[in-house]
Amino acid sequence: MDRLRSMEVFVEIVDRGSMSRAAAALGMSPTMVTTHLARIEQRLGKRLLDRTTRRLDLTREGRHFLEEARRILTQVDAVENDIMGVPGMLHGRVRIDAPASVGHRFIVPALAVFRQAHPRIMLDLSLGDRGTTFRADGFDIVVRVGEGHADRAHVSVLGETRFVHVASPAYLARRGTPVTPADIVHHDGIVYASVDRPDGSRWRYWVDGAPQWLRPSAVLSFNDGAAIAAAAIAGLGIARTLEMLVLAEIDDGRLVRLYDDLVTEPQTISAVVPLDRHAIPAVAAVLDVLQSLRWTV
Repeated sequence: MDRLRSMEVFVEIVDRGSMSRAAAALGMSPTMVTTHLARIEQRLGKRLLDRTTRRLDLTREGRHFLEEARRILTQVDAVENDIMGVPGMLHGRVRIDAPASVGHRFIVPALAVFRQAHPRIMLDLSLGDRGTTFRADGFDIVVRVGEGHADRAHVSVLGETRFVHVASPAYLARRGTPVTPADIVHHDGIVYASVDRPDGSRWRYWVDGAPQWLRPSAVLSFNDGAAIAAAAIAGLGIARTLEMLVLAEIDDGRLVRLYDDLVTEPQTISAVVPLDRHAIPAVAAVLDVLQSLRWTV
């Protein structure tokens, strides 16, 4: 059985998180995927994955084998590219996960320039709601906003933003402008709800250096920053969202910034890369592009 193919199968199992998903991605039968893994473990005399009915976990030997398998497969790609007449041209597939609003506003507009520079790198961009979870879950790069802890990963700071409170001029004309944080309980709130906080987050303010926590009277909740901004622009309530997502709308007058004198702590925009993928040239190239972006508008 082809050892390189077995390495590819093993990497796909880890990246996909299950035998069945790896089989579907590779166009193999689940039995063949299981056979490849069994042959590797038999040859090494070590268990690479601890398998239960619900999840797969890498053993210590499995983590080491994964790192080396990625390195070997990357080198093979480089040699093939050289022989095919494209020396130095990066090749491979890079999976990125980012919040939908962040991805649409900042990453997608940069893809055309990236494709021009790296036409043989295939990007797989997942945009959705994973809260502030920093787990890689099969991705090469995970973009997150806010504090978090990433195990066995390299974290690159891409930029900073902060939370702001906004409402449309029409809403404020109709309902009045809140003066203090306590006034927010008398207004309609547009809140962010995620898989981590399905009921929505409390809003935090800093007054005289001390935090104040208030829960607005929520009339709408979304798991997407673009939807929050759209609802606020439509005059449906007051929203607390990331400044990076509404700065253009504040500048053109569609939204009004509230409580601007209340200091809010910076929120870090981070790119998290598992340690075993950080040295892969294609992943490094994508990370370079992310680090070059202007993470405000």
